[in-house]
Amino acid sequence: MQHRRYSFFPSALAAVLLVAPAACSKEPGTVERKSESTTQTAQGEVKTTTESKQVGNTLEAKTETKTDTGSGTVKGEVETYVGTVTIYEPGKKIEVMTGDKKTHTVALDAKDTALAIDASVAVGSRVRLTEQTGDDKTRRVTVKIEG
Repeated sequence: MQHRRYSFFPSALAAVLLVAPAACSKEPGTVERKSESTTQTAQGEVKTTTESKQVGNTLEAKTETKTDTGSGTVKGEVETYVGTVTIYEPGKKIEVMTGDKKTHTVALDAKDTALAIDASVAVGSRVRLTEQTGDDKTRRVTVKIEG
């Protein structure tokens, strides 16, 4: 009798495991992560929130940092996209397609924008685009060829 229960349990578990992925609406190969942390430093309390979605070999990620100091709050944000360039107008705009055929357009001619773009970037290139903003109001856009 004990042997029967033991052999039945794995079968029931296998049936549950087979049903669970079918009920999931994510694309195969999709990994979503969310995290939040709070750290006490000499400058004050630092709260970091990170969300990312990886579909195959593409990535969308956003990290927000908020530091409460004795002299006020300092905020920063970094958005990262790894995908294929679908539109590129040097000095004007770039568009990167990530998983699920989602596109992300970044204006390159906005006020207070510092650019660092690999010279070989072109439509069809696989790139890592990073857009960083902070309290200093300067937006930093970096585009590098992704291996």
